Amino acid sequence: MTVLMVLSVLLPMGLACLWRGMKLKGGQLNAVTLATIGISALLAAACALFGEGNCLSLRWTDMLALTLRVDGVSRVWLLLIAVIWPGVGLYATEYLEHDEDPGRFFLFYTVTQGVLHALAMSGNLVTFYMFYEAMTLLTVPLVLHNRDKEAVAAAMKYLIYSVIGASAALIGIFFVGAVGGTGDFALGALTQEQLAGKEGLAMGVFMAMLVGFGVKAGMFPLHGWLPTAHPVAPAPASAVLSGVITKMGVLGVIRVLFSVAGAERIRGTWVQYTLLGLTLTTILMGSLLALKEKKLKKRLAYSSVSQVSYVLFGLFTLTEWGFVGAILHVIFHSLMKNTLFMAAGSIIHKTGKTMVGDMDGLGKRMPWTYAFFTVASLGLVGIPPTGGFISKWNLAQGALATGFSFSWIGPVALLISAILTAAYLFSVVIHGCFPGEEMKPEPSCEAGKRMLLPMGVYSFLIVGLGIFSGPLIAFLESLAKILL
Repeated sequence: MTVLMVLSVLLPMGLACLWRGMKLKGGQLNAVTLATIGISALLAAACALFGEGNCLSLRWTDMLALTLRVDGVSRVWLLLIAVIWPGVGLYATEYLEHDEDPGRFFLFYTVTQGVLHALAMSGNLVTFYMFYEAMTLLTVPLVLHNRDKEAVAAAMKYLIYSVIGASAALIGIFFVGAVGGTGDFALGALTQEQLAGKEGLAMGVFMAMLVGFGVKAGMFPLHGWLPTAHPVAPAPASAVLSGVITKMGVLGVIRVLFSVAGAERIRGTWVQYTLLGLTLTTILMGSLLALKEKKLKKRLAYSSVSQVSYVLFGLFTLTEWGFVGAILHVIFHSLMKNTLFMAAGSIIHKTGKTMVGDMDGLGKRMPWTYAFFTVASLGLVGIPPTGGFISKWNLAQGALATGFSFSWIGPVALLISAILTAAYLFSVVIHGCFPGEEMKPEPSCEAGKRMLLPMGVYSFLIVGLGIFSGPLIAFLESLAKILL
């Protein structure tokens, strides 16, 4: 099994470089890229399904070690990548078919897949940080793929914000080493003996680390890269940035919160209260800005700012319900937001229209695209039987389970955000599908099969996993009991 772990990391990297060196184009490039992504996804899924407990470690000192390990949290992220990466890759082969250099995009896209596998299986802080930084550097070219002035500026902003966040996390790594910790996730949180006399400093360091990883997840106040990067990046890049890359920030938060700081040490402290306040602020602010925004992709970007903080809010409640709701929302938000960004990309690709107000009647010209957009919108609002309802229900229960006198604020904020989400998403559907009687019929401009198929599969999963969520919830409850 350790061989599969290594292969899932190295295979996509090596093959992507090989295909780029061969300068393949057209159908050949699409075929070998999809084969590489698909095989790599199968390897990651095999590690997730059959590799729990396996570990590979190259250790130089107690702190400095390269460690890959599959645990319960790793399994969720590996399966998520295995589902999302091939689907968006298939979509990209059609979206980029007239691009000047699709090979460059697929090089970074495929190498990033291997890095994400390593990131999901990272067994200690040093390994996680190394691949976390690699992920940032490899996804910057995806943002600036169009290479115009706006794309370069957005990519630089994304890089600067990411470096600031990672630097805060790096301070924490130095602190863990200084107090005698190893940063090994399997060993659990730092002990009281290690932190004796440094409790106040430790809380400040933990806060910095959690906010630092929260940057990638788009948490206020360092959320600005998301609405800047998404509108200029190609739609496939926007989809994975929102659906997967932001979740790697969430993964960093989970590792610090439960395996470095410890839930009991954070519970009831100023750190927990501050983080809950920041996430609720982000949830409401992102929803309001999305409602105000007229450009479709930027509206979806502000939506991601809001929705990923649902996940962080659930984690920071430090309750079993909150944890289950958070991980459920990691899964469902990835499916929903990938579908929404791919649908938006299909509209832009086929019509060139980017503003919501210019999309009147497109629902009749692109019925399948709008159908999938509608399903994802229903899920993001949280309407049953979609998965979004299940995750948000657990998040609300988690907020109430904290026992704080102000615990009711969480569910109220989630409800207000859901209403705002309905307003900014359903207005797109209404513009597209109900333009008015005066609208003249126009010919179909539906997206091709390679663009529609991933959206259809993800829409099916949004509803299917929402209806049959029992086994998934049971697994997450068992995981919550271990971490909490």
